[in-house]
Amino acid sequence: MAHEGKTFQGETIRLDNEEYANCTFVDCDLQYGGAGFVGFSNCKFDRCRWSFVDAASNTLRFMASLYHGLGEGGRSLMEDLFNSIRQNPPPGMGPDVDPDTPPE
Repeated sequence: MAHEGKTFQGETIRLDNEEYANCTFVDCDLQYGGAGFVGFSNCKFDRCRWSFVDAASNTLRFMASLYHGLGEGGRSLMEDLFNSIRQNPPPGMGPDVDPDTPPE
């Protein structure tokens, strides 16, 4: 579902399968469960709390166990993953993208 230009205040919001454009979040609990894509475009966040629940929480625990449990190989694996994320933003995102131009 797409949300455009809305202000959310003091809410608990499940982010899975939602898209937000030009929205403002104030004092919200933002939860991601790993069930689907979430899109943010030109949104503002003030005093929000982020949490990963369900499958997303399990994924983060698995990644932490790789990082801490596999020695140097696990640390290298996770560092390579984060470097890949830094260098390859999702389509329509990144420093060279004009936020006012819709993705193709």
